[in-house]
Amino acid sequence: MPCKVGITTNPERRRLYWQERTTGFAKWEILEVFRSKAAAKEYETAYALRHKCEAVPSSSDTPSRGREPTIEGEWWYVYHFEYAAETASSTLNR
Repeated sequence: MPCKVGITTNPERRRLYWQERTTGFAKWEILEVFRSKAAAKEYETAYALRHKCEAVPSSSDTPSRGREPTIEGEWWYVYHFEYAAETASSTLNR
């Protein structure tokens, strides 16, 4: 099964986002948690290369500004999930 890996500050919102947009969504898991976006991004990149997963762009997933940030900063979660690979025939039948 193909897989995706990404980073987020809100894993529940991100899980729901991918669950609604991905065929055969399965095996969601949080791999690691970091205080630094850079550290999370580094882990994400290494994991994606090691496990042949697609790394998800995170430019739209910046720390929230609608609440008081903690003194230490945002927590960054590295997530992973699998999904069903679409075949050419299943794409043509839509």
